[in-house]
Amino acid sequence: MKYWQTALAILAALSASLALAEDFKTINGKEYKNVTVSRVEADGLILKSKSGLSKVYFSELPKEVVDKWIPPEQKQRIAAEKAAEKKRIYEQIAAEQERVEKEKNAEADVQRSILQFQAAEQRASQAYQTARKGTVAGQVFVSTKGGENFKLGAVQVGLFARDAVDTLLVELKKYADIKIQQLRPSVDAAKAAYEQAQAANHAAFDAASDKYFKADRELRYYYSGDFYFSYLRSQLHTAETDADGKFVIQVPQSGKFVIGAQAKRSADDDTESYYWLQPVALEGQKQFTQNLSNNNLTSTTGTSSLIHTTD
Repeated sequence: MKYWQTALAILAALSASLALAEDFKTINGKEYKNVTVSRVEADGLILKSKSGLSKVYFSELPKEVVDKWIPPEQKQRIAAEKAAEKKRIYEQIAAEQERVEKEKNAEADVQRSILQFQAAEQRASQAYQTARKGTVAGQVFVSTKGGENFKLGAVQVGLFARDAVDTLLVELKKYADIKIQQLRPSVDAAKAAYEQAQAANHAAFDAASDKYFKADRELRYYYSGDFYFSYLRSQLHTAETDADGKFVIQVPQSGKFVIGAQAKRSADDDTESYYWLQPVALEGQKQFTQNLSNNNLTSTTGTSSLIHTTD
């Protein structure tokens, strides 16, 4: 009996509170005079007046009014959602700060490695002048999917010191990985917006496509040989291929070195880019043959190329 009496008392009190007429004023200044709360819903109050029923949303009411009328279980849910959102924002900010710090440190490491690379190349350049030399000869060519060979003339083949290149490539790879990790979510989001806009209207499609392709180009840059070769500027020696793509470059007979080359070829309406970064060592020989072809492009996996890209 006591349980039912208590329940009835609560219902009676709730009914009495709902039946009391009062005034409500929204945060935008709209007033509801002499109304009663007919029903409490998840997102607002149903108000009853002489003119009938109307709904006012919790988002329109001052905090103290919301706190009074919102159901306890909904208060708990909202509090939990706010706590979860606060945690998410905190973690997002912390992750962004960590990413920025990692990128900043990686940039500093790249700058240090550039200075080390230049200093090592300068030392190697001085030694190169008096070193006993042999030659590395080869041909630069690419094969199409149809099996047709294209000899690439007027391609500059550069010689680098292996230890200098190795130091630089390690830091460049770290930096490229960080940039890829940073850019991937924005590219994925831009691609999703692009695909949605493609199914909607032309104006939105044009804007979305511009954003997506710009982001995608930036991401692809860090996957490409172009990124790495933009830092490889201090060659010990260079040679240029002839009309048949053949080259001969002088290389010291002792020591480890790298020959690097990049080339472009117009194919229909597209431009194909090719990159090679191939280790060489004469090991006392006077002459050595090293071709640069599809088999050892930086974009060919499982080869002796010092880097692997997605060109």
